[in-house]
Amino acid sequence: MAGRDQLAALEPQRTHLTELLGDDAASTWLVGGVVRDALLGRPLLDVDLATGADPERVARRIAKVAGGTAFPLGERPGGERGLWRVATTTASGDDVQYDVCALRGGAIETDVAERDFAANALALPIAGDGVQVVDLHGGLEDIEHKRLRMVSSAALDDDPLRMLRAARIAHLLDWRIDDATVAAIRERSARAIEPAGERTFHELGLLLLHPEARRGWRLLETLGLDAVLLPELDACRDMRQSRFHHLDVHDHTLAVLDNCEDIVEATDFWLPLPAEPGLVRTPWSEDQRLVILLAALAHDLGKPATRTEREDGRVGFVGHDDVGRTIVDTLAERWKWSTHMRRSVGQLVGTHLALGFLLHTDRSLRERWRLRRHFGDVVPEAVVLSVGDRLATSGLDDRRRWVRAHMDLAREVWTDHWREVRDGIPEPLLDGTEIAAAAGIEPGPQLGELVTALAEAQAVREVATRDAASEFIRAFVADRA
Repeated sequence: MAGRDQLAALEPQRTHLTELLGDDAASTWLVGGVVRDALLGRPLLDVDLATGADPERVARRIAKVAGGTAFPLGERPGGERGLWRVATTTASGDDVQYDVCALRGGAIETDVAERDFAANALALPIAGDGVQVVDLHGGLEDIEHKRLRMVSSAALDDDPLRMLRAARIAHLLDWRIDDATVAAIRERSARAIEPAGERTFHELGLLLLHPEARRGWRLLETLGLDAVLLPELDACRDMRQSRFHHLDVHDHTLAVLDNCEDIVEATDFWLPLPAEPGLVRTPWSEDQRLVILLAALAHDLGKPATRTEREDGRVGFVGHDDVGRTIVDTLAERWKWSTHMRRSVGQLVGTHLALGFLLHTDRSLRERWRLRRHFGDVVPEAVVLSVGDRLATSGLDDRRRWVRAHMDLAREVWTDHWREVRDGIPEPLLDGTEIAAAAGIEPGPQLGELVTALAEAQAVREVATRDAASEFIRAFVADRA
């Protein structure tokens, strides 16, 4: 542990808050993760404050001076006084949030005793000279030994979300959860479904977005939480697949999760773009990363419901992509996903086989265009998921040359997409009225088909002039007469 010297990182915060809060500074404390993170030399972006003053008044003062926004987060578990949050942005562009809650029991000693883990049961006064950390539960020693230990099992009972938070913090810090805490969480694991879905998903998202997401998920297994939070994946455990696979469905899923994470981390290694003027890819957003990781977890959840085994032992899962898409809707309801998250993950799960299927048909420019239209607005994410899925398959009947063929096609589709981003989709050579005139039809449902067909022909460079477009439309209609 870096020790007391690292607490100097908190001095600017203390000084600023002392000036900001005025008389309320004397009854307000820095608590929990911000003290722990200062001792670890981590960025101080989440500042927890416990105050004997009115939390709303304290939060609004912070927001007024810091130029942020104050809003209530509601009551803490147990119905105690409300929690307020202030969202601010520093001059350097860092997003910092202050969480302000009422001092539990009216005393800092009571407050820290009711916190979740000893390493978080630390407090430092805002006002006053010198540095004196309140540590009544051995939190400083836990930090030194990289150990996460509950203050008491009552903390888990008061808010079962703390069980999931234990996994998230241990994964984030690469700490060990002590045996007594593991046992207490396993004993209460069934209660992991009790917290509100959006709170649960927030913790899960933080766990998945931290590097080595598969290791984080394995930690949930150790705590007995994985089967409670995602029983659909637990149902995949020990489910044998075809001889093209070397892992059961459960472990294959976690391998895909690991692969997709690395492809996102080292995209230019796995999916390089040719050296062409202006051909670049857009950096991944955090939202895109989370969508990909969730789709990796969900992509084969439809397999238990669709598994078949023939007399000769051949195993199949026909339709598991469609069933998986419906399961995504269930997850979206459970965890209160946004409409965008629900639609994006569902689209990825429902189309995750499409790129591989194209290997067995026609991988022409036209078919690659159609594939990208099939993927919709998640083309980059779909390519990553397909590659991550393929790299996690290596059974007795598999061949590495097939993996190379899959990678070749994935890179073609990848390059097609970013060329389209660079160049744009060609402007239609004919408008709807002109297409109808060339086809000799009145506007109606058939016109939409013709518009799509012409757009495709332009995209694959089959037509390049208005005359050629008119001739294409006439030939298209004649072929279907």
